[in-house]
Amino acid sequence: MIDNTKSLHDEKVESLIKKYRDQGFTVIQNPKADQLPFDLDNYQPDILATKNENESSLIGLIIEIKTSIHPVSVERLQSVAEEISRHPGWRFLLVTLEDIEAESLPGTSEELPSWEELISYFSQVSKLIENNNNIEPAFLFLWSVFEGALRKRAVDVSIPVERLPVIRLLRSMYSLGELSISEFDIVQAYFEKRNRLAHGYIQKLDSEVLGKFLMLIVELLDEWIPAIHRSLLSKTVASMKENIETARQEYHKVMEIVASNLNDVPIETKDRILAVIKEISEQEGLTNNFNDFQHLIYESCDLSTESKNQQLNKNEIVLDDNAQIALDALPTQEKEKISYAISCLENFPDCSEIEVSNLNSSPDNDFIAKVGIYRIIFEVQSKKVTIIDIVNYKRIEMLYGLLAKAKI
Repeated sequence: MIDNTKSLHDEKVESLIKKYRDQGFTVIQNPKADQLPFDLDNYQPDILATKNENESSLIGLIIEIKTSIHPVSVERLQSVAEEISRHPGWRFLLVTLEDIEAESLPGTSEELPSWEELISYFSQVSKLIENNNNIEPAFLFLWSVFEGALRKRAVDVSIPVERLPVIRLLRSMYSLGELSISEFDIVQAYFEKRNRLAHGYIQKLDSEVLGKFLMLIVELLDEWIPAIHRSLLSKTVASMKENIETARQEYHKVMEIVASNLNDVPIETKDRILAVIKEISEQEGLTNNFNDFQHLIYESCDLSTESKNQQLNKNEIVLDDNAQIALDALPTQEKEKISYAISCLENFPDCSEIEVSNLNSSPDNDFIAKVGIYRIIFEVQSKKVTIIDIVNYKRIEMLYGLLAKAKI
C-alpha cells in the first residue's frame, strides 16, 4: 500500500513537472531550503516552478502534492500559504489526485471568477425565480455561485483548498472557521439536494428552500467580499428584491384574475378544474401554492357575492326551515358549494353559473337547480326566491315522485 501511494505521488509529480516545463517554466523538484526564494521555516515543497512573463512580471509557484490516502493537514499548510502570499508574484498550490479539473495548468491563469463576476452571476438568479417558476434550475445556479464564492474566499485568505472536491472544500472551510456550525449544516443538506438534481434524480424544491439559500449566500458574500465591492453587492441585492417583489405581485395578480374568472363558470366545472389543479400541484410539490390559489378563489367568490348583494334589483333569498336544516347537515365542502349556488339565485333567472329548470307537474314558479349530486328545490315570487328543500339525487323520487321529469 505504501509503495502504491508513493508511486501515485511520484507519477503526479513527474506529470506536473513535464507540463510546467512545456509551458516555459523553470522547475526544481524537491527544492532545498537554500533554493527557495524566502524562508519557509524548513518547509520543503514537492515542486518550485518559476517563469518570467516579462521583465517586470514573475510567476512563482510553490506546490505541494498529496494523494487521497494521505490526509491533508490544511491548518499546517495555511501558514505556509500565508507567508508565500506576502510576496508579490508568488502563490502556494495544494494539488491532490481528486482535484477539480481546470482547463489551464494550476496557477498559470485566473481559474476562478472575480468578485465582480460572482456578484453579476448572483444578480441573474432573480430572472429564474420570477413567478415561482424554475426553482430547481435557480437552485443549481445559486449553488454554482456559492461554490465559486467559497473557492474564491479560500484563495483570498490563503487556505489552499480551492481545487479540492466540494465536500472536502466545505469541511476544510468549516474546520478553519469560514463557515459556522449552522451554515455548514444547511450547506451540507443543500449539497445532497444539489447532487440529486445534478445527477438527474427527481428533487422537488419549494420557494422556502430557495429563499433560505438565497439569504445564506447574501450573508456570506457580505462577509467575504472586499470592502470595495460592498456597495455593488448592496445595489445588486436591492435590485433583486425589487425584481422578485414585482414578479410576486404580478404573479399574485394573475392568480386573482384566474380565480375571479373561475367564479363565472358552472360550479361543477370549477370543481373539476380545481381538482385537476390540486392533483398536479401536489405531484409537483406545490401544495402551498395551490392553497393560496384556492384561498383567492374563495375570497373572490365572497367579494363577488358581496358585490351582488349591494346591487339593486336582486332577488331576496329566503330558506324554509326544511331547507335550512338540510343545509346545516351538509359536510363543509358540500355546504360551501350549495351556499354559493343559492347566492347565484339572487340573479334568477339570469344565473348561468348553475343549471335550472322548471319543476314539472308543479306551478310555473317552482324550480329545481342541479348542484353535483344535490338538487335545490325553490319557488320564485315577486323578486323573492324561497328555498324549499335541499335533497340529494336519490331522495328526489321518494320525496317528490319526479325523478324522471326532474333530470336536467
